[in-house]
Amino acid sequence: MTRGRHRGYYHPTPSKRKKVLWAIVAVLLVIVGVLIYIYITPTPVEKAVNQLQFDASVSESEKQAIRNAIQQQSKTYDGSVTVSAQTLTEAADGNSVLAAYLPVTGVYATRQTFTKADAATLKLYVSGSVDDTAKQALAEALDVEVGDFAVLSSADDIPENGVAFMPANELTYKQKLLRFDGAYYLDSFTKGAIFRQASFSGSGAAGLNGLVLNPYGGKDKTLKVNMTGVTALTRTMMKKLNSVNDPKYFSKNIGVFLADADITHVSNEVSFKPNCPYSSALFCAPPEMIEVLKDSGVDAVELTGNHNNDTGNQYNTDSINLYHGLGWHTFGGGLNAVEAAKPFLADQKGSKVAFLGYNYADAPNSGAVATSSTAGANHFDADKVKADVAAAKQQGNFVIVDIQFWECYSYPNGYIEFPECDLPIANQKETFRQVADLGADMVIGTQAHQPQTYEIYEGTPIYYGLGNLYFEQTQWPGTERGIILTHYFVDGTLVQTKLSPTVYHSELQTRVLEDADAVKLLQRLHSARDRAGL
Repeated sequence: MTRGRHRGYYHPTPSKRKKVLWAIVAVLLVIVGVLIYIYITPTPVEKAVNQLQFDASVSESEKQAIRNAIQQQSKTYDGSVTVSAQTLTEAADGNSVLAAYLPVTGVYATRQTFTKADAATLKLYVSGSVDDTAKQALAEALDVEVGDFAVLSSADDIPENGVAFMPANELTYKQKLLRFDGAYYLDSFTKGAIFRQASFSGSGAAGLNGLVLNPYGGKDKTLKVNMTGVTALTRTMMKKLNSVNDPKYFSKNIGVFLADADITHVSNEVSFKPNCPYSSALFCAPPEMIEVLKDSGVDAVELTGNHNNDTGNQYNTDSINLYHGLGWHTFGGGLNAVEAAKPFLADQKGSKVAFLGYNYADAPNSGAVATSSTAGANHFDADKVKADVAAAKQQGNFVIVDIQFWECYSYPNGYIEFPECDLPIANQKETFRQVADLGADMVIGTQAHQPQTYEIYEGTPIYYGLGNLYFEQTQWPGTERGIILTHYFVDGTLVQTKLSPTVYHSELQTRVLEDADAVKLLQRLHSARDRAGL
């Protein structure tokens, strides 16, 4: 720096300052414009939603459901799209179902089916969520007037002589789902209901291929469980096997039905034994009889029965090892007392279900009960039940407790009905309700040789006895019958239990009862519930 000179500073002229300010303003305007474009100009998905055209067949709620689905699934298209809605009794495409309206009735109703012809004679209802467009669609599908529908005050109080239509997402186990025109919705998801289905037309319709509108899911999200009563492949069944020379003879008419589930349960009370001798009192089963269970699609074997050790606990041990070797689960009994107390924990399709089993009739220490070193049944103890249920529920399971209770032996002489055995016996009602009070989500009696009645007690379904599935008791008509319970779970919640009455006669081939006979049995159990004061 030169001594004696002052540092100079640059002072822009006013005109240059204006130019700088204008440049800054211009930059800010560009930024604002870009932000406006980003935040105000619709995205391709928003454009797709805004450009949709709906015809008069689509209700406002259906329009919103379609818009939401397009946004959530980020669907776009080029061109134009027009949306219409049809009312169908069979959905051509499960994904495009906007709503499925299911025929239901009271949970204790004996009716099993509903047809279009029934609409003319029954009292009809709709749930309060059904809008005017849907109500009109239901009326047209059933050939009735809109005014024929009354609105339910509560979905849990449907009169037993009436039928209500409700959206599938409102279905609970406190209503009874009916077959509709021969199809059961939870076994099909495209039949058994009245459907509202969307269709897309126009130059851009292909862009919406694969759009999923159905809010209810399907088989991939529904856990289906078949549960049955007594299986005892012995006595006269052994003689029959010698004559037909095919163990699948016994499952011929029921095996496919049983196997159509994610989990199929049997309560097998008789162990397999090579060279099994015939006995009217000490039971065993020929090893080839395992084919009956295989043909029935069995996944879980309950071992609460009191005959598995009849000819020696080593055959019970061998049978349990056979089940495990086949990849089957066991509960309610085991190789020893510790194993017998373990539950079967199922975790499939987003639902967790725990199966617990106890032998009440032989508890605490008869020859049927497991010990520290021998195979047998899991004995009943209320404190143990309480702890087991709590532990299972802590893991997020829906808890089903099966109980081998005492049997009803009040059978008359001759082939006649004996309705007294339809009721809970002795202190069965108090015991089963106690288990419900201890936290069980469902209680099932698997000891009964003929079906007993059922109830929903303080929100807990209780089935007092399921009767015989595979056995040879043909002395009385009651012991030839059974009930298959089919449970449907979605996201861990029980949404429905279907009752399918069965029968075998002297030919010993179990089958599902025809509707008329099924209704007669359910009417008997309805009467028994009333007589028992349930």
